[in-house]
Amino acid sequence: MIRTSIIIPTYNRGKMLCDTISHLAESLPADAEIIVVDQSDDVYPGLMEIMKNHRFRLRYYKIFIKGLPHARNYGLERALGEIVIFCDDDVIPGNGFIENHLRNYYDKEIGGVGGRILLTGKDGLVNQPPTCRRFPASETGGRENGDGKSHRNVAIGRVRRWDAHLTGNFDATARGYIGHAQGCNMSFRKEAIMKAGKFDERFGGSAHLEETDVCLRVRKAGYRLVFDPEATLVHLKDNKGGCRAENYQQWFYWYGHNGMLFFLKNFNHRILPIFIASQFLRLILSACKRRNPLIVFWGICGYWKGLKTYKAGVRPLLGVQPQCYCRP
Repeated sequence: MIRTSIIIPTYNRGKMLCDTISHLAESLPADAEIIVVDQSDDVYPGLMEIMKNHRFRLRYYKIFIKGLPHARNYGLERALGEIVIFCDDDVIPGNGFIENHLRNYYDKEIGGVGGRILLTGKDGLVNQPPTCRRFPASETGGRENGDGKSHRNVAIGRVRRWDAHLTGNFDATARGYIGHAQGCNMSFRKEAIMKAGKFDERFGGSAHLEETDVCLRVRKAGYRLVFDPEATLVHLKDNKGGCRAENYQQWFYWYGHNGMLFFLKNFNHRILPIFIASQFLRLILSACKRRNPLIVFWGICGYWKGLKTYKAGVRPLLGVQPQCYCRP
């Protein structure tokens, strides 16, 4: 079995985090570890009980710098595994979740894996049953390429080059190569993601596009990404905690900021006018849908700040020395 580290950033979701850890522990390989990077205001009491009584390798770090990319990098730098699996603190992994991620890495060309993501509806029920199957060759058309076309009728994990538009469809059941993965269910060969430069901590707010950015850099480093529908989890998407924006103003500001930064880093600047036009149209449509014209203003402020962030370059974060709890 390949040595594995599972990294879980968390923020003010103690109860859900404990449930996620418990589910993972049920099928955790002997040589695997769970790394919790906690940015919460307080430590959840139930988590302390798990840390005292667990029978698996669990490492807990309490850090004081907020931000999902920073938390992921912090766990990544301390991971001992050859493969690092990233998941959120409000997920329920399916049967064989870890094994189905790991099996893809016997192919040395694979640098990252995206798993299938099922969501819960307003009634709390899973929108689709958590079962997975592979399409036969006749259904997939025999095509598996890096732009996310793993099924002739379904585009999975595609990054459109002319306006940076992303296609998800990570609840699909077709296996194939993809352009990007989603942060709540993705894994990487540690060597590949370190070579790519880890997560860019300039992406802020509601953690929009930082995982897509690192996926593109892993591909540029010479690796391929694959979507494995049998590496399934249910994403509960709790409205509290995590990296949820507190209001529309924050969400659209960071949507603009991260979108501009992502585009300038990864795409030809000659098509910047096309990108700006398409994003401005989306802001107008969102403002009309929500009947709030300020959405356009918030988004434009974000795009302008994203441009300034890109020009300023990468700056290291400074903070307080974190607390650590480790038990082998």
